[in-house]
Amino acid sequence: MYEPTYESNDNAFVERYQKCYEQECLQVQHPSTLQEVREVTEAFMEHYNGERPHQGRTCRNVPPRVAFPTLPTLPALPQTVDPDVWLKAIDGQIFVRKVGADGCVNVDLTTYYVSQQVAGQYMALQVVASERMFVVWHGPTVLKTVPIKHLHGPPMPLEDYFTLMVQEALAEVRRLSASQRHIQQLALW
Repeated sequence: MYEPTYESNDNAFVERYQKCYEQECLQVQHPSTLQEVREVTEAFMEHYNGERPHQGRTCRNVPPRVAFPTLPTLPALPQTVDPDVWLKAIDGQIFVRKVGADGCVNVDLTTYYVSQQVAGQYMALQVVASERMFVVWHGPTVLKTVPIKHLHGPPMPLEDYFTLMVQEALAEVRRLSASQRHIQQLALW
């Protein structure tokens, strides 16, 4: 039996397609081999896009290929990607954090050492994208600068970037899990 891979709170367009695919294709055709699944899926996609009326506002109860016979050409994927381009989008942004007893602050689950002499006080960490640094402000005074962690350097091939993003996503899950475990431990104290 086919099990939908999306929940109702996921993307509504994908959810709608999955429901139609299950009810109008798989439950009607009952494919039993991988090859049969491929064949009925291909036929269903032709029917879904070329013959089946869609009730969406843009389609106005006609099939998508009738409503939009020519689609715009998508731009080609880039050959290289700057993995740190996101930093420019937050240039100048300030993060206010309280310095812990160990002299550290956390920004986005990453620890930065500031100074134990200012433990318990609030600091402002300002992003300087061109320098790839945080400027740490203590009131009107610059206390120090610290390099922003987890940057990856120069542009890289697109395939390498995809691999990096998968690794980053897995690391983020691990960091969040560790943070959640820490919060649960604190709650038990």
